[in-house]
Amino acid sequence: MKDNKCAISIVMPCYNVAQYTERAVTSVLNQTFDDYEIIIINDGSTDNLLEVCEPLKSMNRGRKIFIYTFNNQGLSQARNEGLYLAQGEYIYFFDPDDYINPGTLEAIYRKAKEGNYDAVHFGFQTIYEDQGGIHYDKSEEPYVYQSNDEIIHEYLPKFLGVTQKNLDEWIDMTTMWNSKQFSGVWRFLYKRSVLVEHNIIFPKGIKLIEDKIFNARFFCYAKTIATMEEVFYNYIIKEKGLLTSSINNAKGLVEDKIIGIEQRALLRELYQKQHELDIFPFYIGTIVFSALELIMRMSIFPFNSTKVELARYIYLPDVKVGIKEVRISNLPLKLKLPIALLKIRMHYPLLFGMRLLYKLGIKINI
Repeated sequence: MKDNKCAISIVMPCYNVAQYTERAVTSVLNQTFDDYEIIIINDGSTDNLLEVCEPLKSMNRGRKIFIYTFNNQGLSQARNEGLYLAQGEYIYFFDPDDYINPGTLEAIYRKAKEGNYDAVHFGFQTIYEDQGGIHYDKSEEPYVYQSNDEIIHEYLPKFLGVTQKNLDEWIDMTTMWNSKQFSGVWRFLYKRSVLVEHNIIFPKGIKLIEDKIFNARFFCYAKTIATMEEVFYNYIIKEKGLLTSSINNAKGLVEDKIIGIEQRALLRELYQKQHELDIFPFYIGTIVFSALELIMRMSIFPFNSTKVELARYIYLPDVKVGIKEVRISNLPLKLKLPIALLKIRMHYPLLFGMRLLYKLGIKINI
């Protein structure tokens, strides 16, 4: 591994975000902490990103700003390129359409060095710019996970999905989701040596849950993680997000769900190999809820074409096992009934019923 040449490497992947990048970079340059490098990965942008970034280099007051241009490869590989180039003791992944608060870098690095932690996890706030204000913030009580075993059994389930334990202890949907943590990598400061030693990179070629997969791989090896309650990161949501798109066909919906199943299966293999632990119960509820979500979203599409796509998901081996084995005795009737129908393979009647309700203008929420 390359020797550390600075405290923090800030990796910023950019694709056609020139109008936001100056705000993001300036929020770093205005920090009280200056032992960092900024690695801007131009992922084949077709806008004026380079024209915006070059003047920022003259503002860095001796700090290092590097700009690298690659052919468009997607967010995951752009982050990986930045990771390969990084020379800091810690890595911070930063999306260019967001920004950090004053004092962020000093606080999270000081916390990391306090216990030589493998990672520091901190709070964020979501800002809906088109609605003119903050939607919510999300943080966690200060705590230090002091062993890999504790990280895997207590921390990982908060990120990976809806667990069997969540279903067994069900109160309501809001309570369940409040027990979860958002997986954005921009909520973490990672020790680079851990990432390099275990070759932890973002999964290539996928556009969904890449942060969740990256973090789950990291948790497999991390020995200590400190959480901070302070909110440092501003996560900007626009009317049409930069990295999200609306999928308006059944095939696209199913393809996204299949990617999620495949990536979690790879994680399952990793944890079985490294820890002899089956993490399937950590996301079995997500598999089942995803089936219900698919059926609800597919109800607006023609039935004959939709049922073929639904079958692709329902008959995946992990989905079949998840639906069969999930325990639902503590769930409310509005969840228990459709899952019970899935258990006896009545997904087509369920889809038909949802479509009928849609045509009648009756909105169903789970």
